Amino acid sequence: MKKLLFLTVVFVLLIASTGLAKEGFYLGAFMPTETISGDAGTNVASGTGWGLRGGVGFNRYFSIEANYGTTKHDVDYTTYTATMNLNSLSGYAKLNFPLTSLDSAQIMTVEPYVKAGIGHYETSTSGYSNSSKSDGFQWGVGIELYLFRELSVQAGWTTTDVNFKQSGIEYKGAVKTVDFGVIYHFI
Repeated sequence: MKKLLFLTVVFVLLIASTGLAKEGFYLGAFMPTETISGDAGTNVASGTGWGLRGGVGFNRYFSIEANYGTTKHDVDYTTYTATMNLNSLSGYAKLNFPLTSLDSAQIMTVEPYVKAGIGHYETSTSGYSNSSKSDGFQWGVGIELYLFRELSVQAGWTTTDVNFKQSGIEYKGAVKTVDFGVIYHFI
């Protein structure tokens, strides 16, 4: 009898959680600030830029997301300073942890999240034909606040291991990103 009661409670909780789910597509824009550490970041200043993200929520707790971002960085050489563009394309799985219960309008819900996936970065320096590419494991944390059922704001931190190659030399390091954005959920 206890086993049947336990299975019934688990079943009801699973059904209820999908009933409260924020399923569907979403799109957003964000402003990243990126720093490059290690050998890859030698003489490279932090940079800011813009980005777009999109994803699909399968339920209230799990989604798949992709984003594109671009930032500009000053690079100090011994005799001059150049501008480097850092473009990124990332794909990852995202787990949400709702802290507040949803009211009937699903307003003011706070949801911390963790994410993990793959990031692809490309650099290009103004006035030079050389560029470099790197793929690496990416993970991050953040928090999302729903202002309305369809609209949320978020802040996050992400780090990606990178290994750029230029002129046969490898430059290892990490790209660390802090971003703030807004997301529209097509519900």
